[in-house]
Amino acid sequence: MIYDLLYAYRDHLLKTYQPATARTYYKRLCTLFEGQSLSMTSGLDIEKVLLNLGQIKYKNYFSQAKNAFLHFCEFQDIALSPALMERISKLEKGARKKYRKLKPIHYSEIDRKIKHIRNKKLKLCYQVIVATGLRVSELAGITPNDCITASDEITFTFIGKGGKKESAVLKAIEYPRLYQSLKELIESTFGEKKLFYSVPYLQKKAKELGFKCHDLRRVYAKLEYKKSGSREEVMKKLRHSSPKTTNIYLKSKVKI
Repeated sequence: MIYDLLYAYRDHLLKTYQPATARTYYKRLCTLFEGQSLSMTSGLDIEKVLLNLGQIKYKNYFSQAKNAFLHFCEFQDIALSPALMERISKLEKGARKKYRKLKPIHYSEIDRKIKHIRNKKLKLCYQVIVATGLRVSELAGITPNDCITASDEITFTFIGKGGKKESAVLKAIEYPRLYQSLKELIESTFGEKKLFYSVPYLQKKAKELGFKCHDLRRVYAKLEYKKSGSREEVMKKLRHSSPKTTNIYLKSKVKI
């Protein structure tokens, strides 16, 4: 049945990507496969997939669905012809960008709210994002085994966006109290237990406080640019593949 195939694909994604990315790709593929009854042995109706793909209006959703489908084809050893790839490319050009009206983000106000959080671990989660620029999905997956603690810094290793192995560093000289709190948390957490809270919980609590987890990554971008004055350095630390993406962060309505 199609569900068995989709569940197998989801398990495959979870071995390669962060849970949030795996969930997104799985969700997008389910949408693309609507109207099909394929199984492990039956064929895939590419035309139906392209029809569903063509119904997606916005570029970011289209990109997610396209990547989900391409990963599925790789998972199932399905070869797509250059002609099919060209059709997908034309459909993608027809999708449009989705713009959101973002409210100004005042770092001083967010910082004040974070400092008043009574839950020490929750406070730590948000402070680490501001100090390292980690995506919330990357933060949530970190275990003690993913941390390298030195006398002057802590290095976090993780699977980043796109399935790449990446790292982020928190320096003791810049955040002495945060460094010490993190060191104690790492030393008191054992095995493969996650150091921080889950993505849904962190997003829910951030919303209750009046901001989004991703706002903290935008704050990090502005703080880093204020320190270095280098867009290239900010791009490197945010681990962006394109300077255009970094520019979007630096032009965001973040007030430092």
